[in-house]
Amino acid sequence: MHSSCHRRYLCICLLLLATPMSAVAQQTMEIGKGERLLVLAPHPDDETLSSAGLIQQVLQQGGSVRSTVVTSGDAYVGAVMQDSGKRNPSAADYLDFGEKRLEESRRAAEVLGKGFVHLDLLGFSDGSIYSALVSHWRRNNPMRSEFTGFDHVPYRDAKDRGFAQDGQDLLNELVAILQDTKPTIIAFPDVMENDSDHAGLGMFTLLAVHKWLLQNPVHRAQPKLLAYLIHWQHGWPTGSNWGMPQDWSDQPLLLPADLPLRGHSRACVNLSSVQINLKRAALAEYKTQQRIMGDFLSAFVRSSECFTLLKPEDGNRIEQVLAHWRQVRKTFDNHPLSRRKI
Repeated sequence: MHSSCHRRYLCICLLLLATPMSAVAQQTMEIGKGERLLVLAPHPDDETLSSAGLIQQVLQQGGSVRSTVVTSGDAYVGAVMQDSGKRNPSAADYLDFGEKRLEESRRAAEVLGKGFVHLDLLGFSDGSIYSALVSHWRRNNPMRSEFTGFDHVPYRDAKDRGFAQDGQDLLNELVAILQDTKPTIIAFPDVMENDSDHAGLGMFTLLAVHKWLLQNPVHRAQPKLLAYLIHWQHGWPTGSNWGMPQDWSDQPLLLPADLPLRGHSRACVNLSSVQINLKRAALAEYKTQQRIMGDFLSAFVRSSECFTLLKPEDGNRIEQVLAHWRQVRKTFDNHPLSRRKI
């Protein structure tokens, strides 16, 4: 997967120091009144896995929630084979699977927010985020999915139907969402994620926040940036690869000790039993995922959700970092980064 090189050079580029493999203090995060939360997710279910409890707490405190899911998750090959019953699924099968996953996100958002979660389903192809960041930045060179055959958003109910799958258009869309939402809290994937689309969306988020803040007056209150983790190494979180769903709801979901701290702090929201049960109910709506990786989903139904706390100024040099990151990827990869199709 080349993920070790990927993580190492991200760390070097960002000029952030790794911490030793030891426990890192994770403070409790309190949610204030009237927060505006924006959750950015690479695939359907990531918004629920990472932030279902956070979403509930913001709503309960009279705040607002906007959830943006960038891709349809249509290229999870094993799940498409299972769903279609075919050893060699067609492009139509991948498109049908993408439609199902988008609908699952709609149902999960309804469970969590009962109509009070503003959900954006952008509908980009699975795998397109990393490609758009590294090698398909311009509209005249969009990423074409090897699974669906489309180089633009094909899904009929997607917010961005017809958009080219390129980096500039995705960045512009994210900036527009930030401008419209004016979030006080943004939850998004950590750039250290062991999945290319997750790491890519982490980088896109930092780019978009940097551009958005530049377009606004300097006195504007800066948002809290909460970097979440879904994919890591060494079987984290415990139980995620056990082959059978387990009940972990009485245990916290602490970030792994070997995740570099990079000079930042960490904080967790603690979930009540009611919030845990609602998160479990929302994840139950992802039936395509429950069938093939129920153990993975259940491993995130715990008594806390934890984040690395970044600062908006961490994006001040992000464009130079991105340019270096692209060059590093081209140097070390003779082919696109392989990734888990989740």
